[in-house]
Amino acid sequence: MKKIYPIIFLFTLLFSCDWSEENPGFEKNILINTDSQQLSKRISNDESGVISVLGADFVNGRILEDDIPAGKLPMILVAQVEGPIHNGKILKATHVDIHGDYAYVSYNKEGAEFIGAVEIYDISQPTKPSITAQAIFTTADINALKYHEGRLHLAAAFDIDAEREISIAAQYLSVSVSGGQFTSDFVLTDLESFAGTGITHTDSHAAVTSGNQGIVALIDANNNVTARTSIPDLRDVAYGNNILAALSGEEGVRILNPTDLNEISQISMDRDVSGAKRTLDIGENLLFASEGAKGAGIYRLPSGTLIDHIAILSNPDGVNSEDIVTNAVSFDEGLLIMANGGAGVEIVEISDNNEINTLGLLSLFGSSNFVKLQGRHLFVASGAKGLQILEIEREASVPTPGINCEDTTPYRGGNNLNNNSNDVMRYSGSASLNNMNINGSLTFCGSVAVQNNININSNGFFEMSGSFAFGKTNGSSRMTINNNAVFKFNGSAVIYGDLILNSGSTIEFVGEGTSITVYGKVTINNNVTIKGDFIDTEGKFK
Repeated sequence: MKKIYPIIFLFTLLFSCDWSEENPGFEKNILINTDSQQLSKRISNDESGVISVLGADFVNGRILEDDIPAGKLPMILVAQVEGPIHNGKILKATHVDIHGDYAYVSYNKEGAEFIGAVEIYDISQPTKPSITAQAIFTTADINALKYHEGRLHLAAAFDIDAEREISIAAQYLSVSVSGGQFTSDFVLTDLESFAGTGITHTDSHAAVTSGNQGIVALIDANNNVTARTSIPDLRDVAYGNNILAALSGEEGVRILNPTDLNEISQISMDRDVSGAKRTLDIGENLLFASEGAKGAGIYRLPSGTLIDHIAILSNPDGVNSEDIVTNAVSFDEGLLIMANGGAGVEIVEISDNNEINTLGLLSLFGSSNFVKLQGRHLFVASGAKGLQILEIEREASVPTPGINCEDTTPYRGGNNLNNNSNDVMRYSGSASLNNMNINGSLTFCGSVAVQNNININSNGFFEMSGSFAFGKTNGSSRMTINNNAVFKFNGSAVIYGDLILNSGSTIEFVGEGTSITVYGKVTINNNVTIKGDFIDTEGKFK
């Protein structure tokens, strides 16, 4: 007996010492990576280029392909990003926030296992995003995040069996960020229930929700909970117009005072599927809510009065009805983006007087679980397809001097723009096209994206001022300028396909700061004239 007890005691003592030395706190399970070159290898440009917004009439079979009108929202798929991998397990994006030159993305692992991540993306060069920093959480899911004044605020769920210092699974975290890097330790604050589900920031406090029998909590800069209120099955929280909105899967939306969480009004909704992802967004006096199979609801604030429901546009064959749901919404500058699961990404235009116009579906592959729109930037979390990064070429301000843009009118034609030899066409605004064929004279001032092919035929003249995008990296898209044809350009051009300058053709750059980026092949034949000052970002004209 005397031989046995000391061995048991020694074993226990060693185990305890080893654990305390190797586990100083929960941060031991956060793995930081700042190797941008290595992290950015997951970013793929194989599918990059102009994509279509498929109009409602075409999606529902009410119009033939040849009769499709031009789109009014030029879109570019910039990159696709596979989820981070930890110990052979792929994580999926759960949330995105965008501020200035950086996007912040959270991840988790589907199923019972707790693994999450936060990554910082540099989007200062719109067509060349990079990942500058990563934090892998080996014992926690990161379900939502929000940037505010140099701090990143996170809603998380921890594996309390793996974290001896944490007794409550639902947690709020914050960390300082600057220049695309994490610049402080992560700080924890206990919530209630099993998972942090949503997060935003008021003028003075972080506001975070926890699910199941959870709470809405206000947390100050010292990580103290200053107010809380219990609401069942919370999914998300949003702030705007000096109100706080909390979404419950059981009760709908509570409109709350952002300083003390007293209730202002309530919006009743149908009981939602337990545990499903749902989000809110707020515009000027408007609340947008993802409501599962019902699509998106638009409500007036602060009263909560229903303005309209936006139905899910598509009901694709072979997709389970449980997957045809609006998981998330994002609103910015008159555009509402709906992540409709297996039914894709829907785009809705909302005017200042609340007129609603469904523009159509993005021609993206994969399901859509989350969306974030900010200015030109659109991020889509697409399940197994990872994260998809897009740019919206909203109507561009016309650079001056260079192109005469007087006496132009918005283009209202089809998505194949044909210009005959005697035509003189002058357009402005924005347009998304399949093809462009120019034999006469065409002027366009604004934003244009062309997906497949452009031909400027002999004696044709095309002048463009503004934002111009063309082609795809994975196809046979070609922009061809033929003998005695002229392409005159002022602004920013991005060509994902090939550019062919045949003998006797002219390309002229005018104005100040004009740039052209060509990712495909540039063919310059004999007797080609290239004139004017321009920025050749990829060195293809040397």
